[in-house]
Amino acid sequence: METLKTAVLFPLRSGESDLSSLAENYPFEFYLTPYLESTELRSSRGLNQGVNPMNIEEPLVPDNYLNIWAECNSIIAMDLPTNVPSLFPNLKWVQGVSAGHDHINSNELKETGIVLTTAKGIASDAIAEFVFSRLLQEMKHLRKLDEQQREKIWHAKFGNQLKGKTIGIVGIGSIGKEIAKRAKAFEMRVLGIRKHLEYAVPDSVDRLYPFSDIDVLLGESDVVVMAAPSTKETKDLFNESKFSKMKKGSIFINIARGIHVVEADLAHYLSNGHLRAAILDVVRNEPLSANSDLWAAPNLYLSPHCSVSFDEYEKNAINLFIQNAIRILDGDALINQEF
Repeated sequence: METLKTAVLFPLRSGESDLSSLAENYPFEFYLTPYLESTELRSSRGLNQGVNPMNIEEPLVPDNYLNIWAECNSIIAMDLPTNVPSLFPNLKWVQGVSAGHDHINSNELKETGIVLTTAKGIASDAIAEFVFSRLLQEMKHLRKLDEQQREKIWHAKFGNQLKGKTIGIVGIGSIGKEIAKRAKAFEMRVLGIRKHLEYAVPDSVDRLYPFSDIDVLLGESDVVVMAAPSTKETKDLFNESKFSKMKKGSIFINIARGIHVVEADLAHYLSNGHLRAAILDVVRNEPLSANSDLWAAPNLYLSPHCSVSFDEYEKNAINLFIQNAIRILDGDALINQEF
């Protein structure tokens, strides 16, 4: 059995002992060679199929890292540098540590026969929790109540209940299903959009629509959550046309990718009062420009792409890698293989 030589580009805080345990029982070696790109570069790659057309500065790679990379046949990473086949001439497998891979040059990997597996599912619970923390913050007017406390104002501000409301989830994948489960716990009506309807409908979803019926879902939902991956069909999906079809007073949430939303249109529909609020953990270009219309949009809840919870994230990522490492050494099918 060929030894699995892995370059760990994902910075580790606590997972090294688990990888060492794997090396004690399997023909496995790992090398810590951290490589983490800036938010600007990762965001730019995500908008440009994984390439770096703007020539944003990439992290400097020490010579000793390059020597190690040349010997490795696998990688665990958040980011990949430009020209992977040249830097990793023996590479056969990349284990990503994020659910999406739009910031990775997939075409380059496919052309050289490199297998890609993602970390889809490892942060779904945390992201679903984040969705409801923000949603409750708006429904119960917690932002206003905190403001009144700071200003020593004693004035009752009554909120709204989630029970009986309808939530529409665009993308019933690993994240969407966890959001749906929590919505059911609040006794909400759950509608979903999924590209592949041949799979069984989750128990937590009351009705599942095809993507072509998204306007129907928008018109029925009090809360709309975008949880679908980045595709040609979802680029600029939420624009003036889609926001106009949402119920007046509804709430829009995006925890997927910024490329899904035409941000000027969202700002307009917040400003004119058609939308009650919007919750964004992602924007098109990160970090958000100081000139963006979003900063001044009323009742916008904005966070800098941090809906995951890192107290468990690294552990989950390393556990997934170990499972796949054992599978690849044993010749079994991999978890979350994209190609």
